Amino acid sequence: MSIVVEVFVWLLIDTLLGFIFYSTGCFILKIFTFGQFETQFKDFSNFKANKAKKVNLIILLGFSFYVSLILLIGYLN
Repeated sequence: MSIVVEVFVWLLIDTLLGFIFYSTGCFILKIFTFGQFETQFKDFSNFKANKAKKVNLIILLGFSFYVSLILLIGYLN
């Protein structure tokens, strides 16, 4: 029973972090392209179903933003 609960928790964490990274990536692309980047922002239910190559690249951009932010804070301290 504990293995099933643990797998469920990790899948939930994966989905939430992926959605946060996707949201951040979309926001960064909107800023750097001055609003020219057109993407249909997916809600939470469609996000998990539509993990395409383009979505994965946006997630990678959001993840790299948070990594660079952590590195910048570490460097400044």
